[in-house]
Amino acid sequence: MTTAEEFVVLLRRVRDRSGLSYRTIAKRAEVAGAVLPASTLATMLARQTLPRRELVTAVLTACEVPPAAVRQWIAVWERLAEGAAPEPEPAERPVQVPFQLPPAPPVLVGRDDELDRLAEGLAQPPGVWLLTGAGGVGKSALAVLAAHRAAGRHPGGCLYVDLRGASTDAAPSEPHDVLLGFLRALGVRTAPATVDEASALFRSTTADRAMLVVLDNAGSAAQVRPLLPSGPRSTTLVTSRRRLPDLDVTRRLPVEPLAASAGRDLLAHLCGPERVTVEAAAAGDIVRLCGGSPLALRIVGARAAGRQAPGTLGALAAHLGDHARHLDELEVGDLSVRAGLRVGYRSLPADTAATVFRLAAVPEWIELGAAACAAMLDAPQVAVERALDVLVDAHLVECPAPGRFRYHDSVRIFAREQASEVDPPAAQLAVRERLAAVMFSAAASAARTLFPHDPLPYTEIAGTAQRLIAPDATTAQAWQWLEQERVNIRMLAGQEYAAGRALPAIRDLGIAVAKYLDYAGHFVDQARLGQLAIAAAQRLGDQRGTAQALNTLAIAMLRHERRREGIELLDQALAIRRELGDRAGEAACLNNLGNAHRDNGDFEAALRCLERSLTLRKELSDRYKTGSTLDNIGIVLRRLGRFEEALDHHRAGLAITRELDDRLREALVLTNLAETEHQAGQQRQALWHAERALAISRELRHDRGCGLALRLLGDIHGSLGRTTQAQACHDEAAELLHEPAIGVEAPTAG
Repeated sequence: MTTAEEFVVLLRRVRDRSGLSYRTIAKRAEVAGAVLPASTLATMLARQTLPRRELVTAVLTACEVPPAAVRQWIAVWERLAEGAAPEPEPAERPVQVPFQLPPAPPVLVGRDDELDRLAEGLAQPPGVWLLTGAGGVGKSALAVLAAHRAAGRHPGGCLYVDLRGASTDAAPSEPHDVLLGFLRALGVRTAPATVDEASALFRSTTADRAMLVVLDNAGSAAQVRPLLPSGPRSTTLVTSRRRLPDLDVTRRLPVEPLAASAGRDLLAHLCGPERVTVEAAAAGDIVRLCGGSPLALRIVGARAAGRQAPGTLGALAAHLGDHARHLDELEVGDLSVRAGLRVGYRSLPADTAATVFRLAAVPEWIELGAAACAAMLDAPQVAVERALDVLVDAHLVECPAPGRFRYHDSVRIFAREQASEVDPPAAQLAVRERLAAVMFSAAASAARTLFPHDPLPYTEIAGTAQRLIAPDATTAQAWQWLEQERVNIRMLAGQEYAAGRALPAIRDLGIAVAKYLDYAGHFVDQARLGQLAIAAAQRLGDQRGTAQALNTLAIAMLRHERRREGIELLDQALAIRRELGDRAGEAACLNNLGNAHRDNGDFEAALRCLERSLTLRKELSDRYKTGSTLDNIGIVLRRLGRFEEALDHHRAGLAITRELDDRLREALVLTNLAETEHQAGQQRQALWHAERALAISRELRHDRGCGLALRLLGDIHGSLGRTTQAQACHDEAAELLHEPAIGVEAPTAG
């Protein structure tokens, strides 16, 4: 060494390699009889002049440098001291207290819970809090406001930096540059040459301070680690679009989109509460279409604030609902949802993740499993799962349940834009066709498992190899799969029909899953798939398929008490069946017409239809359908007050159902039997059969079956004077049996 500056640098390295804080070194020196305050030590090692000899000895001894080496250090010190007098002990300087926080947001709607949790955490240093969430969800605003509120508990100062980990116009901040800025703000004039040295000096300088450090917009754990203070009185707030699973933190706080009520409050603040009240429906649509994103709502609010004409919110909602205009509407000034999404997309590895992000958005679906995504992309499932994990980590795809994934509407639209720019039309078409084929085939497999005795049309939809449902799936597993995928199936069918593809499969799909949808109480999906099946059959010129699809739609109409429309559809289907000489189809139509007339109060017409259906089914030796019709006749006889005859028919239908081991049907027949027993005054038998129906439905995860059995159990308990049990059953039944209105006009066969 030839200079005092080199001497101090090497002495600082000794301290850094020891891993000891200034406070620990000071305590060790005190035990050895030397007075070496931590603040004096930090100041000494931050300068470029030769320290006093006794301070050098105290530092080396505290860092456990061997005595022989200490003597060598002192010999060098003496040589250097001959040319320059040692620096006198510095006088205490006023400590610089930085306050770098940006201005606090004037309003932060819907974040009271998060602010309370942060306030509690920031009041108990040390710690590292990580706020994660999608771009535009309000992480930075939340962190800055929480930091302002906690600043009084951190007299050592508040440091802030935008790490630009998700920036459209600048490279991410380098940790070394950030540390030099922090050190300058703390009054340190030394500029360490490496990030490790700068990080060590930063930790040393803040060791005794009660500091609050906000690291906003972090791109990676590696970017954050050197910037973390380690003192016992310091707290750090980190925000990131990524989940940063490799960063050790005290607490992770996901920042979710705003709830609908909070979104309305924010919109009201931005454009005026009177306008939101006047155009309440449009305001609700805007909040929904913005997905609760504060950024998107700020943009729409800014647009609305500049347009005071009546109906402005309605026009904005309509534009947001148009996929071709959606992202264009979410831009104002330097605020842009598309730009934020582009940052996240460009940060993806140039491999499977980017491809999955683009192409998985092309087909219509709401929430999908990894196996279906892999089949859609014709890729190994393990690779697709890894890619989906990357997308979830980047908040480009949501994971609402283990193994299930979904896009927000704005993200899906952006992903489709990227697919249009990057992926050939043939590749996009192939993705749509593969997903539709594998989902339709899995639906056929599930329906066959649920209703093995029904001769459902599987030819067009069961031909594609699929790995979504095991060949030996249980009834409960098949039911659960359809519960998860029913909306996806309907959306895919609609997309394929609009493109004029897969018409035979769409025709058969609507029929194959109709019975499941009816049993489950999903009458909206039943109606829409019935409409698609009718339209597909008509475009194919298929009269038999048209009649089958008319039956599907008719049942959905009847379930929503649109009896006139349902009966008209069944009459059309019956005419086609008779024209084709289709006796099995005629029996099915008559069975459903009997139910329709029964619900319409025409019991005589109902009996005529059902008895004719029963005759046809017996002639056709269709034992399974015979059991169903017997049960339906029992319901009509109950309505007529002919209880003994009704019970005989229910029991006969139940015997056939049990003989054929159809447990789904058994639960419904037991409910019908129990209803008749209840009305006949046989409460003990009714209670037993209703409880058995509930047990089977629970086992099979059949919510509608549970709801029907619970509603009846409530009635039975009520008749027995058990008010509490009755109310509990009725309340649970109401939750399970809720279904929105169909809200569509019933088409007629052409």
